[in-house]
Amino acid sequence: MTQATTPRRIGVRAALAVALIVALAAAAYGRTFATLWGTWLSNPNYSHGHLIPPVTAFLLWLERRRFAESVGPGTAWGLPLIVAALAAHLLSIRAGVFMTQGYSFVLLLFGLALFFFGGRATRAVWFGIGYLVFMLPMPPFLMNVVSFNLKLLAARTGSAVAARLGIPLVRSGVTIHMPAGSLRIADPCSGLHSLIALVALGALFAYLTKGPLWKRLVLFASAVPLAVLANIVRISVLCAVANVWGVDAAVGFFHDFSGLLLFVIAFAGLAVVRALLRFEGARKEAA
Repeated sequence: MTQATTPRRIGVRAALAVALIVALAAAAYGRTFATLWGTWLSNPNYSHGHLIPPVTAFLLWLERRRFAESVGPGTAWGLPLIVAALAAHLLSIRAGVFMTQGYSFVLLLFGLALFFFGGRATRAVWFGIGYLVFMLPMPPFLMNVVSFNLKLLAARTGSAVAARLGIPLVRSGVTIHMPAGSLRIADPCSGLHSLIALVALGALFAYLTKGPLWKRLVLFASAVPLAVLANIVRISVLCAVANVWGVDAAVGFFHDFSGLLLFVIAFAGLAVVRALLRFEGARKEAA
C-alpha cells in the first residue's frame, strides 16, 4: 500500500462509517433523539444538552490528524460492542426505558470506531465520543439520590452561614423558616443543573489543557466542590434577601438571577484553579 492510496482508503472507510452511523441513527435512534431533544427543552437539569453534540464535533475535528495517522485495520472487538449496544437499545424500547437508549448509542459509536478503524484510531477520538454522555439524562434513581442530598446539604450549610450573619431562622429538613416567611429548597434549587454543567465544562477544560494527568484530574474534580459551594452561597444570599425584602423578592427575579450569576462565578473558579495549577498551555490541533 502506498502513501498515495492510504488517505484515499481512509476517506472511503470514513465515508462508509459515517453513512452507516447516519443510517443506524435514523432507523434505530430517531425516536430516541426526538425524546432527547424534548428532554433538553423541558428539563432544566439538561438544558445544556443541545450544546454537547457541537462540542463533540469540535473535539473530533481537533483530533482529525491524529485519528487519520492512527487508522489501521478494523478489529473484531468492535462487533461485541455493536451487538450489545443494539440489543440494549431494542430491550430498552420494549421495556419503555428511555435512559439506556441514549447510552447504548454512545456504546454503538465506540463499537463502530473499533470495527472500522481499529484500537489506535479509537483512542484518538475516545474523549470526543465519550463526551456525549453529558447530553444524556442520569438514571432516575441516581438523580433522585443526588438531588435530595444536594438539597439537604445546601439547606443545612446555607442556613448555617445565614445564621452566622445574624439572620434569625430555623431549619426543618430542606425548609428554612424566617420571620419574613419560609424558603423551601426545591429541586431547581438543589444545584444539580449547575453541577452537571460545571462537571461537563471541567471535563472539557481538563482535556483541552496541556499538562500532567494529575493536574488535569484535579482541575476536573474541582468542578464538583465549586458547584456545591456556589449553591450554598446562593442559598445564604436568598435567605438574606428574604430577611430584608421578603420571601417574594427571594423567590422571584433574584432567584433566577442569582443562579446564573453564581454559575458564572463557579466557572471563573475553574479558571482560577487552572491558573493555580500552572499548566503548560492549551492542547493544540494534532500536527
